[in-house]
Amino acid sequence: MTDSEPVRSVVAEAPAAVKSPAIAAPKAAVRLELDGDEIIQLSIKPSLWFIAVVSAKWVLVAALLGVVVAVALQGGGTRQGLVTFQLLAGVAVARVAVAALQWASQLYVLTNRRVMRFRGILSVNVVGCPLTRISAADLRILGYERWLRLGSVHMTPVAPELPAVVWDHLAHPVEIHEHLLRAIRKAQSGS
Repeated sequence: MTDSEPVRSVVAEAPAAVKSPAIAAPKAAVRLELDGDEIIQLSIKPSLWFIAVVSAKWVLVAALLGVVVAVALQGGGTRQGLVTFQLLAGVAVARVAVAALQWASQLYVLTNRRVMRFRGILSVNVVGCPLTRISAADLRILGYERWLRLGSVHMTPVAPELPAVVWDHLAHPVEIHEHLLRAIRKAQSGS
């Protein structure tokens, strides 16, 4: 073959498409049975703002200490000053990384029978309470949470030996709270 000859390619024809049966569209909500007739109604994570809120104190303290070190050095960069800045930045980044792991390991679940909270990085802590045993589900929105459109729901059991279940840093807290109240009323009425 020379440079002036066209390059010939071989194209294989694809066989005629085989008709497959129609696939049904997925349902809007997937329901998973847990124990007999127990069905997950809601499974959510905290808002991503959780990472910023939880790590904010550490990051602010590291930044303030960095400013103090910069003022103490009065613009004269020394090796110890550079190491101090790197250490402070490392502490801030490590705290944000831990907060991200905490966010990733946290899950809130509502079934037709109970509410649960899963959290923990190295060991999982599970707290749950039957819906029929919840005396109150309070929506709490702090000042900074209002700005970030976050909130928390505190579910108090009727018996003191049962643990309270708290869902913190929720996005759309009003809607989630209303959903929880409907589920609690439905479970307590027996329908």
